[in-house]
Formats: sequence, structure tokens, C-alpha cells
Amino acid sequence: MQTPEGFANITSEWHNDTNAAISPSRPELSSKSKTIVITGAGTGIGAETARSFAASGAAAIALLGRREEPLLETAAALGKEFPGTKVTAYGGTDVSDAGSLERVAKQIGVWDVLVLNAGYLSTPTKITEVDADDWWKGFEINLKGVFLAVRAFLPTHNPSGPATIIGTSTAAFTLPSDFLRTYSSYAVSKTAMSKLLEIVQAEHPELTVLSFHPGVLETDMYAKSQMSGLPMDKISLPADFAVWLASPEATFLKGKYVSANWDVDGLKAKAANIAQSADLLVNVVGL
Repeated sequence: MQTPEGFANITSEWHNDTNAAISPSRPELSSKSKTIVITGAGTGIGAETARSFAASGAAAIALLGRREEPLLETAAALGKEFPGTKVTAYGGTDVSDAGSLERVAKQIGVWDVLVLNAGYLSTPTKITEVDADDWWKGFEINLKGVFLAVRAFLPTHNPSGPATIIGTSTAAFTLPSDFLRTYSSYAVSKTAMSKLLEIVQAEHPELTVLSFHPGVLETDMYAKSQMSGLPMDKISLPADFAVWLASPEATFLKGKYVSANWDVDGLKAKAANIAQSADLLVNVVGL
């Protein structure tokens, strides 16, 4: 389909659903023998991402989140559908609490893919009217939560790797500021998160670290956003895209930001230029 107005696209195609190139059934994207860790995994993007990694043959999947009930439901459903994958729920995990994450990291042990999906959208309100604590909570979850998760899990990444860290970000920082009125907390905290992961990549070149826009999806967060009129995407799109990001095909994207809507064959065609340039980084335009 055509790229929606206002959205960036460096490829010639725009996807709103999964496609053959990112199918978890592709042998090239196999997660066989890998351990996957997903924050915010009980519902929505996190739960669907767990399903996609299970479909790609993951050996074990750790579901992290605050609410235990949805995590257990997701774990039970995946265990029934994919009996060859060990799925474990870690309820009561608060990404804004260092101790909570450190305890879970020790329980899980060695991991191969870390998907940082936990997120928070403060109530859409102008800066002069928003509740300050609610506004700051976006940073506690979207930025501090990623910082703490990276610190907690880095020591136990698979040394024979390459291990991958994937952050669920947003297209907000690629959109005009007029579009982001009332969304300052989400836009700024997610932008900072993507930049943070760029720095993690610089400090740990042995890993593949990146962030991506998951699309516009019918989730609880989207309902809270009060947005309307945007073309909607299928939740299988970011879930399968994450599996592709964790594969050897995507290592040229180290440190970069991408969108699940972009065509992966189009990205691969630009691999050399992307890898060697400052493209797809959080930078100031014009410098």
C-alpha cells in the first residue's frame, strides 16, 4: 500500500500486515535453540511477538510483566500451540524497579534475544495541563525501564551469540511536531530510548542492538491515545518483524531505527549504505 501521509519510508513498499519475507516459518529466521526474553509480554505486541518467536522454533521464551494473569494466559496458550517451546511467565516484574529486573535476569540465565516492549502512554494532554506525575511515568517506563533492563540482562547474554536487543519505539520522532500535540511524554521518552539503544550498541559492538516502530495497532494504548483516521496495521506485522530483526539477515541494522512497515527486501538492497552511514540514527536534520 502507499506510504501514509507524514510517515517516513526509505523503501518502495509499505506493509500493514506480515509478509513472506518476515515469516517465522522461513528457515533463515529460525530461533532454534534460542532463549527469548520479552518485557510487556502479557498482551498486545508483546504476546504476539512471543507467539512469532515460538513459531520460529525458539527453545525457551520468558514472558515478563507486572500483571500475572495475562502472562499466565499467554504462556498457557503458547505452550499448548507450541509444545516444543518452554514458555515461562514472570509476573510482578516492574521494569522501573532495578531489583525486580535483576532477580528475574538471574532466574532466566543465558539469553539470546531481549525484546524491550514494555511501554506507557500518559493521558494525551497539553504540557501546561498534564498531570506531572503521569507525564513523568512515561520516562520511568519507556526510558528508565529500558536502561534498567539492559543493565540487568547484559551480563547474561549468550557469549557465543550474537545476541540481539530490540526496543519497541515509535515513529513519533519522525513526524511533524504539530502531529504530536498532547503526546510530548511518549514522543520524547521513546526518542530518548532509541538514542539510548544507539549508545548501547556503541558500547557493545559484539551485540546487535536496534529499535523499531511497530506500526499503528489496535491495542489498549492506541485506544487511550484517542487518535483516529490513521491506517491500521495487523499485530502480526511487528511480531514477525521482530523475528526478522533477530536474524542474521538484519545485522546490518546494528544501532539503527527502522519501521515494521518498511519492506525488508528493500532494506537489504540498501544494506551497505545503511551500515556505513549515519542514516536511520536519531540525529539533528541538516548537520
